[in-house]
Amino acid sequence: MKEISIIIAESSDIMLNGISALLDGRPEIFVSGKANGFNALFQLLEKQSPEVVLLGPIFSEKYPPELKEDIKRSFPSVRLVEMDLKDERNSVIEKIIKAASH
Repeated sequence: MKEISIIIAESSDIMLNGISALLDGRPEIFVSGKANGFNALFQLLEKQSPEVVLLGPIFSEKYPPELKEDIKRSFPSVRLVEMDLKDERNSVIEKIIKAASH
């Protein structure tokens, strides 16, 4: 399986580091960047071309649903994955792999 490049977007630094640690050591996933806000996410997306943006649960709650439409419109090749607080490690990884394969 080829490596999937992702950016993690999460408003809480604690959650951001936790999600990063959750994915650490997974050979199929490469975290190419981390963003703790909307502007930081767009700056990263302008510089990089990740396959997937993983939206953490607090990030999704903080920003309106229009955020996803802005990302899709501005970066149509990027796949969005939303993480829920109830998601377990394997389900997050499965969501990322599924999104990258479409």
